[in-house]
Amino acid sequence: MAEPHLKTAGVAASIRHQEDVPTNAIVPSDDVAAEFKQLKMRRKYRYVLFRIEGASIIVDSTGPPTATLAQFSAALPDADCRYAVYEHDVLTADGRKTSKLYFVTWIPQNSHPGLKMAYTHAKGSIRSLCDGCFDLNAVTRKEI
Repeated sequence: MAEPHLKTAGVAASIRHQEDVPTNAIVPSDDVAAEFKQLKMRRKYRYVLFRIEGASIIVDSTGPPTATLAQFSAALPDADCRYAVYEHDVLTADGRKTSKLYFVTWIPQNSHPGLKMAYTHAKGSIRSLCDGCFDLNAVTRKEI
């Protein structure tokens, strides 16, 4: 006769189904979509920074329409992660002024590993709200 398994003492292990596993999903708050719409449609801001607080993504700060790329870069924390949407003005080859929206995932190298994982895991939930943006993953300010 076979020896009982040491971990279960011979009792059949129960298998938990995916529905039974609690999910600790990080979801965007209601004002995230509203502030993104203000930037995209009304051009009220040059950039919007988002951060994770608890189990939700909230608006951290906004930049005025006159803000520059240097001001946006300075608004990003040195050792903390953030999501951001930045509107960058460009000049096309035929001389027209236009702008492009960039969804920036700011994960500096010296941030806490737990924060890095949380921001990477929650990116999909906020990214689905911010449509029409180019993706940019930045670790250093030079990448912005």
